[in-house]
Amino acid sequence: MTPAPHRIPPCLAALLAVLSAALLTLAGLFPATVRPAGAAAAAPAPTPNPTPIATHDALEAAPLRVFILDQPPWSYTCGGQAVGGAVEVARVVLHRLGRSVEFQMLPFNRGVELVAQGKLDAALGLYRTPKRETRFHFSSVPLYDDEVVMLVPSPVSGNAPGTPAAPSPEASPSKTSPPDSGTVRDAALYGDKPLAVVLGYSYGPTLDTLFAQPGMVRISNVYSLEEAVQALLDGRVGGAPGDRLTLRQLVRRLAPGSAPTLAGPPFDYVSAYMAFAPSESNLALARDFDRLMGQMRASGEYAAIIAEAFRIHDAHYPQ
Repeated sequence: MTPAPHRIPPCLAALLAVLSAALLTLAGLFPATVRPAGAAAAAPAPTPNPTPIATHDALEAAPLRVFILDQPPWSYTCGGQAVGGAVEVARVVLHRLGRSVEFQMLPFNRGVELVAQGKLDAALGLYRTPKRETRFHFSSVPLYDDEVVMLVPSPVSGNAPGTPAAPSPEASPSKTSPPDSGTVRDAALYGDKPLAVVLGYSYGPTLDTLFAQPGMVRISNVYSLEEAVQALLDGRVGGAPGDRLTLRQLVRRLAPGSAPTLAGPPFDYVSAYMAFAPSESNLALARDFDRLMGQMRASGEYAAIIAEAFRIHDAHYPQ
């Protein structure tokens, strides 16, 4: 019997194609020279003040260790490899700066603390807050922008496994309320069931201020946004705040075909940045990162990378 061929996940196959294209580009920088047999090698012409080129050995010598979250479609893993829109953008920028990169997915609080202590070099996709500004060197050009909304359950017939439980009549708004009217969102915010809130997260200034006031909102703490979404799908919480794209993609992953509601209007519009560990060298790296990010956004390359990364994610997690 002939063994079945090993199938590579679509997201990993696409990533390998991107890396192969990058290697071919690098190969073009060093064309091979063919010398007739017996001919002496010509002495290299002197090059005054040559511009250093980052070699593969140099890139591998000191990889930049970057903390990421499971936050599709911006950052997640596929086949053991870190992928996603923000991951691919950061990978390209850092490679052009002569740095290889090693992405590490960790729980949020642990990852942030390791970066603040200098045990990791950077965190990908952090919101800027006054407290964090004192702990990290942030990039100025955002990796991506978010709308912070509320994921709430939609009424369903029965409570089948993998589908959200219907909210109680006392806590639920009228079924005719449009999801972006604010009625649905605020009913979850101040309802009988708690909200699933990730420990250490920032949800933008509006919710951060509200959550800091004791007794204003009932909160059930979780360790990841995936755990928050699962708690909502199981009917254990009345809402899960987060960025619109990530909440939608996590529902597709955890419960394809279910129909929780992304309720607005957005609490805030926020941007996510690279946050580098506090050091002089990383301060300079953040400035160089901004310079290249600005060029990529202006040229349209950034938009092309994001579009391809989203296409790969949708192929791996079809609706």
